[in-house]
Amino acid sequence: MPRTDVPGSMPTMPSGVEVASYRTYAEAQAGVDYLSDQEFDVKAITIVGTDLHLVERVTGRLTMARSAMSGASTGALWGGFLGMMMSFAAPERSALIWVAFGLVGGALAGTLMAALSYAASGGRRDFVSHSQVVASRYAVLASAQVDEAFRLLQRTPGNQMRPRPRRARPEPEGPTEYGSRPDEEPRFGVRVSDPGEGNGAGSTPSTEDPGERP
Repeated sequence: MPRTDVPGSMPTMPSGVEVASYRTYAEAQAGVDYLSDQEFDVKAITIVGTDLHLVERVTGRLTMARSAMSGASTGALWGGFLGMMMSFAAPERSALIWVAFGLVGGALAGTLMAALSYAASGGRRDFVSHSQVVASRYAVLASAQVDEAFRLLQRTPGNQMRPRPRRARPEPEGPTEYGSRPDEEPRFGVRVSDPGEGNGAGSTPSTEDPGERP
């Protein structure tokens, strides 16, 4: 059975408890680096980007001239590389001649191919851009020593996960038997149920005067 916890294996969901949360990957990376500096076993740490977005950033307008220049530079690089390879197979000529022929030929070929590609697009994409995947939040998970990782990461900048303050007295969540507000106090004339009475749980004490009984 193949292992799924090593790089290159089938992807699996990470395991662990969230101990920190950051807005940027740089802050999450700095937090894990701080754990490593504190001699924490970082093998138990995982950075998970949540709420992923594919962002395409436009860098400029694409014209025929710009497309041709880009194709020429790319073609020249490949042509120079091929010229150098050809110089090894033909030692009777200088390697510089082969490289020069490769640069010129590659630039011309790249320019022609880029111009044809731009013309075939019909102006449907006249801009230059690059795409990247960005997460809205980066969570740090710990599969071991959770309390220690949480305590250490509290010192790192950008951590949005803070311990919840403890309340000395729990507050009621809804209306009480005295009124509609959760903080309503007993008022004069309101019967208070007392489960400890002999009449049973939820019974109300009698307000009848014993002297009036026959």
